[in-house]
Order: sequence, then C-alpha cells, then structure tokens
Amino acid sequence: MYRLLKIVICLTCCFCQVAGQVPVGAWRDHLSYSRATHVAVSGNKVYSAAGGGMIVHNKDDNSIEKLSKVHGLNDVDISSIEWSDENQLLIVGYASGNLDIINDNKIINLSDILRSTVPGSKSIYNIMVIGHRAYLSCSFGVVVADLERNEISDTYFLGDGGIRLAVNDMAFDGTFLYAATSSGLYRADIDAPNLLDFSFWEKLDFLPGANALFSSLAWFDGRLYAVQMTGSGNYVSYRIDTGNEYWEYFTPPSGDWLKLDVSGNYLTVVRQSEAEIFGPGPSSVRKIDDYGLWGLAIRDIEVSDDRRVWIADRIHGLVRVSGESYDILTPSGPWSNRIFSISSYPGRTYFAAGGRDAAFGNLWQNGEYSIFREGSWSSRLNYDIRDVLYVREDPDDPETQFLATWGYGLIEYRKGEFHKRHAEDNSSLSSIIPGDNFVRIGGMAYDDDNNLWLTNAGVPNPVSVRKANGEWLSFPYGGIINHDHIGELIINQHGNKWALLPRGGGVFVFDNKQNIDETSDDLTRKFSITDEDGDLISNEVFSIAEDSNGFIWIGTNRGVVVYYNPHRVFSDDNFFARRIVVSGSREDDLGYLLNNETVTAIAIDGADRKWFGTEKSGVFLISADGKQEIHHFTRQNSPLLSNNIIDISIEPSTGEVFFGTSAGVVSFRSDATAPHNAFDDVYVFPNPVREDYNGPVTVTGLVKDSIVKITDISGNLVYETESLGGQAVWDGRNSRGQRVQTGIYLVFISTADGLETHVTKLMFIH
Repeated sequence: MYRLLKIVICLTCCFCQVAGQVPVGAWRDHLSYSRATHVAVSGNKVYSAAGGGMIVHNKDDNSIEKLSKVHGLNDVDISSIEWSDENQLLIVGYASGNLDIINDNKIINLSDILRSTVPGSKSIYNIMVIGHRAYLSCSFGVVVADLERNEISDTYFLGDGGIRLAVNDMAFDGTFLYAATSSGLYRADIDAPNLLDFSFWEKLDFLPGANALFSSLAWFDGRLYAVQMTGSGNYVSYRIDTGNEYWEYFTPPSGDWLKLDVSGNYLTVVRQSEAEIFGPGPSSVRKIDDYGLWGLAIRDIEVSDDRRVWIADRIHGLVRVSGESYDILTPSGPWSNRIFSISSYPGRTYFAAGGRDAAFGNLWQNGEYSIFREGSWSSRLNYDIRDVLYVREDPDDPETQFLATWGYGLIEYRKGEFHKRHAEDNSSLSSIIPGDNFVRIGGMAYDDDNNLWLTNAGVPNPVSVRKANGEWLSFPYGGIINHDHIGELIINQHGNKWALLPRGGGVFVFDNKQNIDETSDDLTRKFSITDEDGDLISNEVFSIAEDSNGFIWIGTNRGVVVYYNPHRVFSDDNFFARRIVVSGSREDDLGYLLNNETVTAIAIDGADRKWFGTEKSGVFLISADGKQEIHHFTRQNSPLLSNNIIDISIEPSTGEVFFGTSAGVVSFRSDATAPHNAFDDVYVFPNPVREDYNGPVTVTGLVKDSIVKITDISGNLVYETESLGGQAVWDGRNSRGQRVQTGIYLVFISTADGLETHVTKLMFIH
C-alpha cells in the first residue's frame, strides 16, 4: 500500500527564538531532537522528549516548537513525561531526579529528589497520575507528588525491611497500585492506612520468576499486563488475572526489549523495531514496522482521540501516523548531542562529534560532524570512520572541509560528500599500528600560506604538513618531544606552531622558517610550564589560544597561564609563564586566575576578552587583561546544559558564543564581534526598533575601538559608547535612563583617531 512521507518543518515557535539573528544576551540551544524516547498527547498538543529537550507540536496550526533548558526547563536528560488530562498539565522527570510541572506555559520545579541524600541513581523512570497525585517510579522506590500543592508528599520503599528497590513502572486497577521492580512485581491497596510501611506491599509470588526484574506494566480491559526480563536475558510479557492468581503468556520469550502502555482505549506494545496496537480482547488493531524511511527505532507510542498515532523514535524524532501517511515532526538540529570541538567561520559553525577517553584511547563514535549555517543544520554521518575530533575549512575553498580523526587519519569532504581519506598509504602521516593504517591526529591548523599542519600522535614523525599544492611532508620531532601524546595545535602571529603535549608533557613549539622543505634550520623547543623562579606550575595542559596582542594563553589543571613574550620562546633560556593575580573574596586577599579549575577551553572574542571553559565550574568571561570577571555562567544560573565544558567557539561576525558541554551545545549572543578594517558593512539591529521590543540595539560592522554617538534628529546627544571589537550596544535609553521617544535617530561613528567616520540612521518606535 502506498505511504505518503512528509517532512514537516516550521519556524514559528512561542518558546524559542526563530532561526537567524538573535539579540545580544539571548541564548539558544543546538540540540538534537531526533533521539526521541517518550511521547505524551494533550488536547491540542503533542510532547516528545528527546534527551536534552522536548518537541512541542501544536495540532491546531501544525507548528513545531522546541522546549529545553534555554526556554525554561530546569534540567537535561529527560527520562519520563506524562500528560494529565484531569489536571491539564505536563509532568517531566529527569535522570537526575529533578521534576518539572508545566501548566499554562508556566514551569514549576520540584527538586526534592535531586537534592535528597538517597545514595546512587535518582532517575525517574516512569510517571503515573491518579487524580491529583503523580506516582513517580524511581531508581530507589516510589515518590508521590501532590499536583495541587506542587510538593512531594510521600516516598515508598517496597522491599522487605524497607530496602530500596528500583521501581521501573506502575499501574492501577482502581483498587491496587502495582509496581514493577528490580526484584519482583508488588502491589498495595491505594487506601491502605500506611503505604510508607513496606509490609502493606505484597509480592505477587504466584508468577514464574517472581524475583526477576519486571520492567513494564499496563492495566487494560480488566487484566494486568507485565513485562519480565528472564534469567537468560530475554523479555517475556504476561497477561494476569490478579483476582484468581492466574497468568498466561501474552508474548513468547524474545531478545527484543518490550514496553507496554495504555493509550485511550488501546493497549500499545513497543518492541525494538515495531509497535503494535491492541483493542479489547486483546485483538491486534494495527502494527507499525516501516515508515518508508531508513531505520526505525520506536521507543514510545500514543494514540489520540482522533485515532492518530504518535511515535517517539530514536532516529527520526516525533512521527505522526495518519492512516497510511507518516509525517516527521522534528526541528532541525545536529545528528546527536555528542561534541568534541567547535570551529566557527563568518556565517557558519562546525561541530565535531567524536572523542577520546581519559587515557587517550578511542571511543569508537561513528564519523559525525554537523554544520550550522544561517539558522539551518546539516549533518554528515560516515560509518567507515570513527572519532572525528576537529573540522577545518580549506581557506581556498570553503566547500572543502578536512576532518581530523583519532585513528582514521585526515578525511576530506567536498561539497558535503566524502572525497578522500589521507593516511599512511597516501600521505606523510604514520600509523601507530604498523600495517594497520591507524593514524591518530591530535590537532590541525592552517598557516598564512594555506598549508595544513597536523600533529600525528604516537609516531616517530609526530608533525606533518599538507602543503597548499597537495604535497605532504613530515618532521622527525619524535626524539625532541619524547612523549606519546601530542594534541591541539595553533599557529601564532609569528608563524610559530604551538602544540600541547597532554597528560603531563607540557608544550612543544617549532618554527620551520620560510622554507618548510628545508628542515636543517628548524627551530624547536619543548618546555615545562614554569614561573619566573623556575618552579613548575603544571604540565597538565588542556587548551590554548592567542589573543590580538600575540599573547599565548594556556589552560591547565591549575588555572590559566599567559606568555607575554612568545617571540622569545627559542632565545630565552628562562622562558616562563605568568599567572594573572586577581582579587579574592576578602579585601587584600589575592589569588591566581581560576587557580583551582581545570581550564578545558579558551576562546578570544572581538574585544580581546577571554572565555574560559572549565571541567566542573561552567564558563567564565574575563576582561582582556584577565583581571576582571564579567560573566560566570553555570548550569545553576543560566541555560548552560552542564558545568563540564568541552569546547568554546565564537562566530566572529555575530559574536555568538557556542558552548560545547558534556550534555550538548548551547550558545549565547555576546556583545562583542570581530572588528572590521573599515566602515563598509555597518548595520543596526533591530531597525526599526518596534514598540514591543525591549532588548538591546546593536551597531555592528565597526572598526576596533570605534566611538559611537547616537543623537536625535535635532542633533541632541542621546548616548555615547566605545565599541567592543566590531560592535556597540545601546539599551534604547537616554542619559537619564528613560526610553527614548518615537523618531529617527542618527548614529555617528568614528575611529579612535577620528580619521574615518560613518553615519547611519535608526528608527525607534516607542
């Protein structure tokens, strides 16, 4: 039978900013919404959980919205959702134990489980609503939330003696509560005098394997349906007459994972690669095992009153089934939330989704990278390679990208298609396993002549270059480095290449002079990070960047160090690093910048300010000289998804700062952009400023340190400032703090020396 497949994309949303230009100070998420795991249907909306966020589909206007921490959720890693018709609210449970209640677009957070002293996992596996109470199946027992008072009211530990048992799912027959636990199937009368007392919970020991793990439950058509994991690792489901203590197999034993649920008047059964819907009897009403698309990974299913089927799919996201029509209702995003590095260019940003483990071994992630361009996403997935660490554009051809991998060499893509793999058999790169062509690249960077330099870990010639003409050359620096690991690489303003030696190796710097083919005059130096007294600061290096002054900033496990004289690296015997002295919390209390932090990422913005990412404390924005804290973003005080920062990158033309975290990517529109050389692309955003807009007004396309003056049409000065890099920001108020009146305003711009000027206009509507 013919099946109609449609991809539905809608840019209209009420929770999130539409794709494109975003105001200064605004956040947006860059999450994958295709890995859907749960679905819940209300009267006019469908919610689908997809790890870090949710898809919200409005059935009335067919729009798609995103809902994540950026839009008000209080956590990431959604583990369960449930819609309550009676209470007209959505309940969202997280793997951390956090709980959100969404009612009329208001989000109420209950963090009692998250903050509890219960040891180990606190994950909320499933949610069942009875009246005004939500029963949360948790990794340690049952937690009851009062939906009228918005509070946690009870916690039940079901095991003998009140021990903690993981409760995977629950069901209710009108009298008894049923709990599928890690050690059997339990029940208790909902009106029992004290469900806090474990003795009121009885195990249904008439079932086979009564002490086995039960994973899913459903009460349907007067019977209890239960999924059990058998000792052989198979799943089997039972149809149980609890009153007569009679059971029969509903499905035979199988290695396929099973999930049961009741949706309206139907019993739904989800397996690894199919879903089946049953009516009373039970009688099979429909089986879904193909969308007409590659892959199928159903995780949850709901049937709405109009008989449409809604599917949460781990590959395609939210899927709507109407008759024989299959619609994909998933916002654009990266293929996954994995991230190792981010690299930004004007108008586009690349995300590499590979990685390495703590011992610099492989994670064996499929070869994945994504491109974010003008608000749209495209992803590339290559199953023939693994662990993509970095993406770089060819300066001569932006449609050609090179991917550094940890074990699969250098991968070349042209116009979005795989073109070539550069490895031991066709380049100067070397394999760590002779004969296996297993080439690990730790870092790469282009020089001013468009030669691509690469660090090649674990081999005698640990540096290679692919010259602009396509020729290859390697350099025998292995004896000098004398370290198994060579990683991130930058090329500074002097043309020197600085490479990090992770896991205690320090730093290696080399200069090939003007003729890279002649190696006899190469300058090299490996050194430890020491202070002016020669004392070791730390050789545990994690990140590196150069600012506009040519200073080299390096992140270590003891904070940040800076080299103010990098040109002396080969000539100064006492080549030492400086640590920035900052004021402490008490008067006259001094310390070093981020001294107790592992600094995993460094990015320099257009105003020469430093963005530092840390392993455990989120992100810091520090002034250009490193002495003043401007922002400190954490997952607790901002939409940041995790305090573990993997990488930071700044899109130079907009100042949007991308934060790659262990839970995915979010971005923040900063007030600084890369400066221009002339006033040839000045624009004001927004323009006009509408009466309902209360955000900042930006003047972009400026020369560094531009003087910006805003006057009314009569020439009266309203505001004056100096640009941050290539951008100036105005809050729309005059010197008295009042919002300016409706009218035309003139923006006068000049360089700091006054030799270049520019004038533009702005309409302001009050």
